[in-house]
Amino acid sequence: MVKGFPETHFVKLDLCPMLVQFNNAYLEKIFEGKPISGKPRYSSEVGVKFKKTILKLKYADNLMEIKSLRGLNFEALKGELKGFYSVRVDYSYRLLLTIDKKDVITVAEILIIHDLTNHYQ
Repeated sequence: MVKGFPETHFVKLDLCPMLVQFNNAYLEKIFEGKPISGKPRYSSEVGVKFKKTILKLKYADNLMEIKSLRGLNFEALKGELKGFYSVRVDYSYRLLLTIDKKDVITVAEILIIHDLTNHYQ
Protein backbone atom coordinates (compact mmCIF):
# COMPACT_ATOMS: atom_id res chain seq x y z
CA MET A 1 0.00 0.00 0.00
CA VAL A 2 0.97 3.67 0.28
CA LYS A 3 3.23 4.83 3.11
CA GLY A 4 1.80 7.23 5.66
CA PHE A 5 -1.86 6.23 5.40
CA PRO A 6 -3.75 5.00 8.46
CA GLU A 7 -5.62 1.73 8.59
CA THR A 8 -8.62 1.25 6.31
CA HIS A 9 -12.06 2.36 7.50
CA PHE A 10 -15.39 1.29 5.99
CA VAL A 11 -18.29 3.61 5.29
CA LYS A 12 -21.59 1.74 4.85
CA LEU A 13 -24.61 3.30 3.21
CA ASP A 14 -27.76 1.28 2.49
CA LEU A 15 -28.71 0.65 -1.14
CA CYS A 16 -25.19 1.35 -2.43
CA PRO A 17 -24.04 -1.26 -4.93
CA MET A 18 -20.35 -0.38 -4.45
CA LEU A 19 -18.55 -0.61 -1.11
CA VAL A 20 -16.12 2.25 -0.52
CA GLN A 21 -13.27 2.06 2.00
CA PHE A 22 -11.06 4.96 3.06
CA ASN A 23 -7.34 4.55 3.70
CA ASN A 24 -7.21 8.25 4.54
CA ALA A 25 -8.95 9.25 7.79
CA TYR A 26 -8.88 12.96 6.84
CA LEU A 27 -10.86 12.32 3.63
CA GLU A 28 -13.23 10.03 5.51
CA LYS A 29 -13.98 12.88 7.95
CA ILE A 30 -14.63 15.26 5.04
CA PHE A 31 -17.01 12.78 3.44
CA GLU A 32 -18.88 12.14 6.68
CA GLY A 33 -19.05 15.86 7.53
CA LYS A 34 -17.12 15.44 10.78
CA PRO A 35 -15.14 18.35 12.25
CA ILE A 36 -11.50 18.62 11.22
CA SER A 37 -8.90 20.21 13.45
CA GLY A 38 -6.46 22.75 12.10
CA LYS A 39 -6.38 24.53 8.77
CA PRO A 40 -8.39 22.72 6.05
CA ARG A 41 -6.28 21.18 3.26
CA TYR A 42 -8.98 21.79 0.66
CA SER A 43 -11.46 24.57 -0.02
CA SER A 44 -15.10 23.97 0.85
CA GLU A 45 -15.86 23.92 -2.91
CA VAL A 46 -13.38 21.06 -3.46
CA GLY A 47 -14.86 19.28 -0.41
CA VAL A 48 -18.36 19.41 -1.91
CA LYS A 49 -17.10 18.13 -5.28
CA PHE A 50 -15.17 15.37 -3.47
CA LYS A 51 -18.36 14.23 -1.69
CA LYS A 52 -20.29 14.22 -4.98
CA THR A 53 -17.55 12.15 -6.61
CA ILE A 54 -17.62 9.59 -3.78
CA LEU A 55 -21.41 9.35 -4.07
CA LYS A 56 -21.12 8.73 -7.83
CA LEU A 57 -18.72 5.87 -7.05
CA LYS A 58 -20.96 4.46 -4.31
CA TYR A 59 -24.10 4.45 -6.41
CA ALA A 60 -22.54 2.98 -9.56
CA ASP A 61 -23.79 -0.53 -10.24
CA ASN A 62 -20.38 -1.80 -11.29
CA LEU A 63 -16.95 -0.81 -12.55
CA MET A 64 -18.18 -0.56 -16.16
CA GLU A 65 -20.67 2.13 -15.11
CA ILE A 66 -17.87 4.10 -13.42
CA LYS A 67 -15.79 3.86 -16.60
CA SER A 68 -18.74 5.10 -18.66
CA LEU A 69 -19.29 8.26 -16.56
CA ARG A 70 -17.36 10.68 -18.79
CA GLY A 71 -17.14 13.43 -16.18
CA LEU A 72 -15.11 11.17 -13.89
CA ASN A 73 -12.39 10.53 -16.51
CA PHE A 74 -11.61 7.13 -14.95
CA GLU A 75 -8.09 6.03 -15.87
CA ALA A 76 -5.45 3.49 -14.89
CA LEU A 77 -2.23 5.14 -13.73
CA LYS A 78 1.27 4.26 -14.91
CA GLY A 79 4.81 4.37 -13.61
CA GLU A 80 5.24 4.79 -9.86
CA LEU A 81 1.44 4.71 -9.37
CA LYS A 82 0.87 1.55 -11.43
CA GLY A 83 -1.96 -0.44 -9.83
CA PHE A 84 -3.83 2.75 -8.89
CA TYR A 85 -6.68 4.40 -10.74
CA SER A 86 -7.91 7.96 -10.68
CA VAL A 87 -11.14 9.84 -11.23
CA ARG A 88 -11.63 13.56 -11.65
CA VAL A 89 -13.01 15.60 -8.73
CA ASP A 90 -12.63 18.86 -10.64
CA TYR A 91 -10.19 20.32 -13.17
CA SER A 92 -7.29 20.39 -10.66
CA TYR A 93 -8.02 17.50 -8.30
CA ARG A 94 -8.17 13.76 -8.94
CA LEU A 95 -9.06 10.99 -6.53
CA LEU A 96 -6.57 8.09 -6.27
CA LEU A 97 -8.08 4.67 -5.71
CA THR A 98 -7.53 0.94 -6.09
CA ILE A 99 -10.01 -1.72 -7.05
CA ASP A 100 -9.86 -4.87 -4.97
CA LYS A 101 -11.55 -8.10 -6.05
CA LYS A 102 -10.63 -10.49 -3.23
CA ASP A 103 -13.28 -13.10 -3.95
CA VAL A 104 -14.61 -14.00 -7.40
CA ILE A 105 -18.03 -14.81 -5.88
CA THR A 106 -18.36 -11.36 -4.33
CA VAL A 107 -20.59 -9.11 -6.44
CA ALA A 108 -19.49 -5.81 -4.89
CA GLU A 109 -16.26 -4.27 -6.06
CA ILE A 110 -14.38 -2.35 -3.37
CA LEU A 111 -13.00 1.09 -4.12
CA ILE A 112 -10.25 2.13 -1.73
CA ILE A 113 -9.75 5.88 -1.48
CA HIS A 114 -6.07 6.70 -0.98
CA ASP A 115 -5.67 10.42 -1.46
CA LEU A 116 -6.99 13.57 -3.06
CA THR A 117 -4.21 15.21 -5.04
CA ASN A 118 -3.68 18.41 -6.94
CA HIS A 119 -2.79 16.49 -10.09
CA TYR A 120 -1.45 19.43 -12.10
CA GLN A 121 0.80 21.16 -9.55
